[in-house]
Amino acid sequence: MTFLTEAAGRVISSDMVAVFHATDDALLSSARVAASMLEGTAKSDLHPRAKQKLLESLSAGFDKMLAGRRDMVNAHCQMIVIQRQSNLAPVGFGCWGAPSKVLTGSDRAMPVTEPTPSTVA
Repeated sequence: MTFLTEAAGRVISSDMVAVFHATDDALLSSARVAASMLEGTAKSDLHPRAKQKLLESLSAGFDKMLAGRRDMVNAHCQMIVIQRQSNLAPVGFGCWGAPSKVLTGSDRAMPVTEPTPSTVA
């Protein structure tokens, strides 16, 4: 069994919440930049090729942030498994536990069961 201190669990929990809020704020700002750019260049006579390149760059940045967020979700799932296998299993830290149903990337409409130690890499 893994032995963790409750203080460490609370710090980690708080930091995970902060990471998700910061990432969501960055995603929102990125979406706003794309919307602002589209509105700002609507009647600018900007060449379609230049606008396309700009939109693709903005999209690539957004996609990378979203992929990073997905990696943090996966890390969060792993932390839940570790906590549930530790001396702190009964302790609630105030952040999100595992959802009752997880939607996979391959089939978002089909609910699957909660992650277990054997399914979380």
